[in-house]
Amino acid sequence: MKLKIVIVSAFYSRGMGYTENCLPKYLALLGHDVHVVTSVYNVYGNQSDYAVTYESFIGPACDSQVEFSVDGYTVHRLKTSLVAGYVWLAGLAGKISELKPDIVHSLEHGSLLTFHLAALKPLYGFELFTESHQHLSVMKPYLLRKGSYFQKTMYWLTRTVPGYLASLSIRTCYAIAPDCADVAHRFFGVPKRKIQMQSLGSDVQLFRPAVSSTDIAQRAQARLVLGVLPDEVLCVYTGRFSVQKNPLLLAKAIDRLSRDNVAIRGVFVGEGPQRQEIEALQNCKVLSFMRHAELADMYRCADIAVWPREESMSMLDAASTGLPLVVSNRLGESDRVSGSGLQYHENDLDSLVEALLMLLSVERRHELGSAAAMKMRRSYNWAHVAESISAAFEASRQKVAG
Repeated sequence: MKLKIVIVSAFYSRGMGYTENCLPKYLALLGHDVHVVTSVYNVYGNQSDYAVTYESFIGPACDSQVEFSVDGYTVHRLKTSLVAGYVWLAGLAGKISELKPDIVHSLEHGSLLTFHLAALKPLYGFELFTESHQHLSVMKPYLLRKGSYFQKTMYWLTRTVPGYLASLSIRTCYAIAPDCADVAHRFFGVPKRKIQMQSLGSDVQLFRPAVSSTDIAQRAQARLVLGVLPDEVLCVYTGRFSVQKNPLLLAKAIDRLSRDNVAIRGVFVGEGPQRQEIEALQNCKVLSFMRHAELADMYRCADIAVWPREESMSMLDAASTGLPLVVSNRLGESDRVSGSGLQYHENDLDSLVEALLMLLSVERRHELGSAAAMKMRRSYNWAHVAESISAAFEASRQKVAG
């Protein structure tokens, strides 16, 4: 069954590997007519540090092109305003009326856009689905501690109650990890019966292990350019250099091991306030943000991928290239590293150093990396994710038609 599907996202940037880039691509490959309705903002475009952190990589915070096609789907940018820092799309109702979708899929349940779509559903007759991407690790601290009754009450009135009312109109809220399901229920009011686990995916054709002669040659050349010797272990981190992500801890671990004459190096791809401190440490190299396709080559030239704090979609891509992961023990979805990586005690430098020492063995890295690549192909594959979601979309539409 060919469906007209509208995916609503607060942000969109070309050439990236986020859900709003990948899910519509693979739904379109299944034969659906797919449209992404979004704001004028690039990802993180509403953040105060955008110009310093992202502009040199992504471009201006706002994209002036109103409509364009890419990877088999069409992107529509609507006039945008911010309400208390949150994105509001002017003309969303008009665009829904124009496109006449069978399915509308909102990428964040707890958002003004979802609340608006829930109000529009009775008028336009589409089936509404949502997602929950917020992990417990990024929730506001006052929500997770005792006290703060006024703040919690205000959150309940502005997020939980509207989220519950919106949930009355949805078929399913897809949670990308167990703790995201908890957030959707506890903080956004979604009934448990409407929450379904559905992980994010990786483009396993792009993010593949270095097995072919071409990939092996490119890996050797990339390591040569980075100044990495054949017997040195290269750790990679990609993302923001922020206190919340804390890649500086990885740099400190590499610095300590290097001073102990361990053959290890680190490459940090991104930008942020910790940059100068990272660059000052031994055997730590910083590179600017890279596009999605470029990251595949970077992961293939590394030996270990490390994210000291908080979840990242890039974990899936790195694992897909056959890298063992080292991540926090507070990760919301431990399946990402179960049998294919290691967890260390978050923010504990000694624990992170110990984890890296355990992966100095080529055999150990190969064992975990092979398991990681196999797991991504089997369970974290965008093609499989799209097939599952497409089947749910088709079933919901058939139910209405029947």
